[in-house]
Amino acid sequence: MEKNTIYAIILSIIIISLGFYIQTVLFPPPVPERPIETGRDISQEQMMRDPANVNLTAVSAMTSREIDPDLYREVRLETEVFEVVFSNLGGTIKSLRLRNHFDGDEMLEMINTNSDMVAFNIYMGDFTADPLNVYFDTRVFTQGISTITEFTKDIEIPSITGESTPLFIMKRYIFKPSDYMIELQIQIINRNNQMIPLDNNGFAYTLGFGPQIGPRFERIDGRREFRRFLINTDRRREVSPARNETEVKVHERINWAAISGRYFAVIGIPDHTLYTTVFSNRAIDGFEEGSRLFFSRPVIRSSATLDTFRFFIGPKSAEILRSHNHPDRNGFRTSDLNLERILDTIPMLGWLQEILKVLLDFFYGIVPNYGVAIIMVTIFVRLLMFPLTHKAFKASSKMAALSPKMQELREKYKGNPQKMNQEMSNLYRTAGVNPLGGCLPLLLQMPIFIALYGLLSTHFELRGAAFMLWITDLSAPDSIYNFAPASIPLIGSDIRMLPILMVVTQIFSTKVMQTPASANNAQMKLMMYMLPAIFLFILYDAPSGLLLYWTMTNFLTIIQQIIVNRVVKRKKSA
Repeated sequence: MEKNTIYAIILSIIIISLGFYIQTVLFPPPVPERPIETGRDISQEQMMRDPANVNLTAVSAMTSREIDPDLYREVRLETEVFEVVFSNLGGTIKSLRLRNHFDGDEMLEMINTNSDMVAFNIYMGDFTADPLNVYFDTRVFTQGISTITEFTKDIEIPSITGESTPLFIMKRYIFKPSDYMIELQIQIINRNNQMIPLDNNGFAYTLGFGPQIGPRFERIDGRREFRRFLINTDRRREVSPARNETEVKVHERINWAAISGRYFAVIGIPDHTLYTTVFSNRAIDGFEEGSRLFFSRPVIRSSATLDTFRFFIGPKSAEILRSHNHPDRNGFRTSDLNLERILDTIPMLGWLQEILKVLLDFFYGIVPNYGVAIIMVTIFVRLLMFPLTHKAFKASSKMAALSPKMQELREKYKGNPQKMNQEMSNLYRTAGVNPLGGCLPLLLQMPIFIALYGLLSTHFELRGAAFMLWITDLSAPDSIYNFAPASIPLIGSDIRMLPILMVVTQIFSTKVMQTPASANNAQMKLMMYMLPAIFLFILYDAPSGLLLYWTMTNFLTIIQQIIVNRVVKRKKSA
């Protein structure tokens, strides 16, 4: 039994470690392709002539970042969910804050930048070209329930022949009162009623978002914060740059493309034009890892075009994301966008994670405290698993009763391992004991733990949810004392109470479950203390909610084993 127990414990460590690893490498289920809208080129019946070749040097002169204080203007806009600051330099957004979500004491800024970079710039060619930094004329108006900010500009595009083409460019941002989605329309018209002469490496222009999304972070470590590049065609899949590369290009029609963080995301939903989608994690402007999204539009074969993009910029809340599947539940009346597919689930255990989420939300509806809800989920899971755990405890008790006889067989046949194993098997069969009976039922709980790890690490409603005393955010590690800037290897700058409580209860629960023989076994003593110590460092920075679950599980295990031990003792004395 001792060897089998050790093997089971080692297997548990492997399973848990594997669970932590696959948390960062997701393979989500497929979703159907469904574009939101078809872009359109407003063609003329006949073109007078082919467009002249653009003088790219002259176009580049329009991309100066120098701000002219006499021409520069900012426009501010508020909806029920956004607080937006526009810049007329390029017709861009320089700040977009979420009014209902906070980063510390301030509204959460979704355009995370350390420089003068802005979102929704137009680049004159592919994503490597310079942005169109011209000063647009601006107007803000309402249309029904929509609030519209419109930027317009007439520019001259010189050609290498010396001729110029007058282009009209419009960028129109449309907001609905309580929607986390924005519609951006880009219109380009050739005033000469000829083909639009924009062709830089096969692209007319590129629309970009970046360099980072909020909230603020110290580092992207894959656990506390991460960035994933996702697209949805006929199925959702994650894309990433190849080794030694910083960009990845997608040359296919997509339903949406997203930059996904732990709790917030930007999801770009283009019209049905065949754009080239580009993700970039190139270091830029103080960020070791940028997270940028680009849509590059192919050459325009007409005298005018109106392209439509929509961007969801907000929380990864299942309820909010799913609202865009039903026209009567969102301002833009979209349907079947399946934005909820961006939510992070454990591979193969997503169904179990979803069940546990329903349970967690159910108990939260009874007692509106997520810490209490986690405890109630723990109790519910323990009750559900009681037949298995009780069987495991009974098997351990039977093995304890057989311990003297097992020791006799070891001494008697220590020179004949084959005979010893045969006699051991006969002893188990006669006593009706399965030597693995105390281990396998416990291993069956591992999928629940892994699914809970995924749920409690990413469940949006836990962000900022307090429990009691020092546990002020169940989605983050707890801290009772911070001694920064000093730091301890593997520990950091915080003293955390929950990991310590988890280790203490883990050691005690192992102690009460020991058989008399294993209690005096040097290997088992080593495992009793070494395994919790390993967990201490693995889970030291784990979310408080997960550690609360584990600590509560240990506590319930201790109580259950104490009761079983007393019952067995009474039966023996009787």
